[in-house]
Amino acid sequence: MRSIIALCLFLWTAEAYEYHLTPVKVSEDVHCFFGALENITKENGGNMVNTCFVQTKQGFVVIDSGPTYAYAKQAYTQMQKIQNLPVKYVIDTHDHDDHWLGNSFYKSKGALLIGPRTYEQNVVIGMETRMQRSLGSEIYGKTEIVNLDTVVDHNLTLNVGGKIFEIQQLVAKAHTQGDLIVYLPGEKVLFAGDLVFNGRLTSIRDGSIIGSIKALAKIDALHPQVIIGGHGYQTDANATKALKAYLLEMKEEVLDALDNDISMEEITKTVTMPKYKKMKLYDVLHSRNVFEAYRELEMYDEDEE
Repeated sequence: MRSIIALCLFLWTAEAYEYHLTPVKVSEDVHCFFGALENITKENGGNMVNTCFVQTKQGFVVIDSGPTYAYAKQAYTQMQKIQNLPVKYVIDTHDHDDHWLGNSFYKSKGALLIGPRTYEQNVVIGMETRMQRSLGSEIYGKTEIVNLDTVVDHNLTLNVGGKIFEIQQLVAKAHTQGDLIVYLPGEKVLFAGDLVFNGRLTSIRDGSIIGSIKALAKIDALHPQVIIGGHGYQTDANATKALKAYLLEMKEEVLDALDNDISMEEITKTVTMPKYKKMKLYDVLHSRNVFEAYRELEMYDEDEE
């Protein structure tokens, strides 16, 4: 009897976690859910990521499915309030789990899943995810890992209900080794995933400072009118500006430190970049970013670019 009660309580809790998702219209036929500018916590349920959906005549296209099954289910409910349409595709911008753990819900609804090669390489069915460890089984609930239907190595173009979706990998390694953007050229709307952060610091632990700077330049070269990053609330054409300034300043300061024989042990105390201290997650991420930039730039030769 106790085991039955415990099971019922578990199922109720998993379904009862409420994300209070409210879609924000950022452009014609484009809505997003904007996550908190903080790390993963049980209190936020992993809702510290931006996910979006595009309405077409045939159905919705989701860009990043979010941190849990329950999140995706509640996002879907909000979509259906706008129009009763199926989700045709889900496009995962990269392999960090806050962006794709809602996939299994959409798969259950018949959506086709698209993502980068690194998802196929790094995501294993049955593995314990960072989100699972952080949230616990009650919030993680029905969340499962599922395989992609289509893997994108470089570029893929979809025509869904008359809207063109250009899926591109701009550089070999930026935030990760498999970052994809989704660009709607007809609408001048670009979904950048974690190539773009604003309002909080990025992390380059799995990526490249040089690649990130190059990717931001390529995003700007497309001249989108709307840019939605993986984290942050700014979505205008200048959404790349703050991150680009941060990375360029870090690159310059780390290269100067290398020229002055500053050691790896000293670099995080040298390159503090105080004007960014008020940015969200500075205390958590900045020193690690500087350390990773130092390791990369030790071998950097600008003439080889």
